[in-house]
Amino acid sequence: MKSHTLHLPDILACEADRIRSFGPEYVPYADQIRDLAARLDTGRFHLAVLGQFKRGKSTLINALLGEALLPSSVIPLTAVPTLISHGERRCVRVRFKGDREDEVVARDSIPELHQKLLGYVSEEFNPHNERGVLQVEVTHPAALLAQGVVLIDTPGIGSIHQHNTEMTLNFLAQCDAALFLVSADPPITKVEVEFLHTIRDAVAKVFFVLNKVDYLTDEETGTALSFFKKALRERAGIDGQVSVFPVSAKQGLAAATSGGADLWESSGMAAVSAHLIGFLAAEKNAVLEDAVRKKALDLLGDVGLRIELSKRALEMPIDTLEDRLHTFEAKIQEAELQRRHAADILEGDRKRVVARLEAQVQALRERSIAHLREVAKTALADPAGPDEEAAQEAVSSAIQPYYEHELGETTAVIEREVASLLHAHQQRADDLIGSIRVAAADLFDIPYRAVESGGTLSMRQEPFWVSRKGWESIFSPITKELLDRALPRGMREKRIRKRLDAQIAHLVVRNAENLRWATLQNIDTTFRQFARELDEDLAETIDVTHGAITAAYRKRKEHLDETTADLARLQQASALVAAARSELGRE
Repeated sequence: MKSHTLHLPDILACEADRIRSFGPEYVPYADQIRDLAARLDTGRFHLAVLGQFKRGKSTLINALLGEALLPSSVIPLTAVPTLISHGERRCVRVRFKGDREDEVVARDSIPELHQKLLGYVSEEFNPHNERGVLQVEVTHPAALLAQGVVLIDTPGIGSIHQHNTEMTLNFLAQCDAALFLVSADPPITKVEVEFLHTIRDAVAKVFFVLNKVDYLTDEETGTALSFFKKALRERAGIDGQVSVFPVSAKQGLAAATSGGADLWESSGMAAVSAHLIGFLAAEKNAVLEDAVRKKALDLLGDVGLRIELSKRALEMPIDTLEDRLHTFEAKIQEAELQRRHAADILEGDRKRVVARLEAQVQALRERSIAHLREVAKTALADPAGPDEEAAQEAVSSAIQPYYEHELGETTAVIEREVASLLHAHQQRADDLIGSIRVAAADLFDIPYRAVESGGTLSMRQEPFWVSRKGWESIFSPITKELLDRALPRGMREKRIRKRLDAQIAHLVVRNAENLRWATLQNIDTTFRQFARELDEDLAETIDVTHGAITAAYRKRKEHLDETTADLARLQQASALVAAARSELGRE
């Protein structure tokens, strides 16, 4: 990393003040550069902690926090991710699906917060997430979090609750990297290998921790590490040098709560905290700084282009200036027509994606009905006789895992299609905006500088599943139990299946519509934001070019005697911008 990147926010703030001094027309550029400096200050690194049920994820996070805040239970936690970020005070915010208001608990008492979390993230107190929790957000004053790291405790994979695995996979798109925990009992399982194959495309970087080494001798630890690394290469397809950190999260937590520096070191947690997470945060900062630097260079390039166009417009004979201004305005009108045409194509592509979604959802409805009917049929096949309540409970329990899986599949297909379409639109938009800059540079004899594309946006979904509603009776006012009791088993089972079929159809409509609506909102938001940013980029380019030329033209017409002073001021500003771009672009 370049030495001056350590002070990049300060450099950008100084450049923003300098550009602001050039005049009111440069204030928007100064504001954008100052916003970039603020973006660096607020950049956060999202690190997910992944692993199979009972590998010690929550204990590891608690060790990093320095206290036993997160629940770690002998039963699985539910499909609710927990995000832990920095805050001066310990606080738990529970976000619910739908329109329900957040629940916020701010306490200094760790046992109270622990109990509050347990009530929302455990299968014991919130089975199948029946309380409708979207996610839990925790703020904590831990020093690690103050560095910009956000720790994310995910549901354990491979438990009896398949929806936990699906929820974890769907959440990974929001993460920058992951810590993957295994333990020595055994070092790695088939479920974990399969999960690693799945997540390789979902998260950019995965680092590995071998937990519970306090149960092993040094020789056994070495053997377990060798076995695990070999399994990662040969079975999970993890290429290159594999780094695995052997730790005892349990000992690390004990050391953190008692202040035992030696135990913290020997537990292996010091290496994880100081090297692994420190490296990840530093790397994220480097990536963020690189992106901010490129954007700042683009903004400085726009400032430089505006200055050069203003200079040329002031130097050029007035008749020549008027001719070239008319030619350039014709080019802008042509670009506006192309933009409207591009907007029509974009809207057509949006409609085609929506049609694709509708077809997928219709197919999903048909698959869902068949799947849930089979679940009900299996539940009714009890030797003691058909139990309608048991069948209803079986169908209810199957809703969330089934739709979590379908959500991931549907979203992946739609995201790929949207990304492909918007990539093509982005290229056309870059060409359109570039054509205006090229025309201005050619007409006014100044060097042309291409601007990098900002790229397209990703979609996110936050649906909820209807699993315990809609079991109302739709038949006669005589209770079904009383009516069915006198019927032969075959007839009774037939009547129950008929009622279940109607209820299943009701649930499928509600859940498929929920998935459709959430995905549709993401599609519309993504296309709408893309169109808005295209319009903003085009307007900004026109302002940089046409705005600079027309402002100079008006000044030539109204204040001819000030031209010399203006040229001197612009020449000085041009030199300052060139120096700033050189400083930011220095290797």
